[in-house]
Amino acid sequence: MLKCSLRWSRWELCFVSACHLAAALSALLAGMLMWLELTIATAVLVSYLLYLQDRFRSFTVQRQGSWQRAKPELTIGEQSASLSHLGKVWEMQLPSVIYFSEFLLVLSFRPEAEQGSTRVVHLPLWPDSLSRSEDRRLRRYLRFDLATSLLDD
Repeated sequence: MLKCSLRWSRWELCFVSACHLAAALSALLAGMLMWLELTIATAVLVSYLLYLQDRFRSFTVQRQGSWQRAKPELTIGEQSASLSHLGKVWEMQLPSVIYFSEFLLVLSFRPEAEQGSTRVVHLPLWPDSLSRSEDRRLRRYLRFDLATSLLDD
């Protein structure tokens, strides 16, 4: 069993902030009609604020009238995985790897068949999303152990 505590990634925050800033600047400097430029820049700003709200909700919970840090966890067992997120624990199938590099790891989790949900959860993991030892264990598991467990099925 592999247990990982997820952290809010500063790498992700910087990357998403830079992308939103570039999108807003390119809309403002495109030489379009002023109202269209402002509409696109406003849409980019709203998108960024929704991203920040989602990150804030993912890593904080309100308890006894104050905001406290939440610690989302990823647990991967032999047959399934569980993801604690937004105060709930979701049982998922074993992850599939969407993207694997030293700077970014994207995992895809499908819900267990008996739950009525068909929503797939994509989990991006940046270098600072996990502690160094958890990151090493997860990458080793994904590279060697997960492949053999999928072949056994």
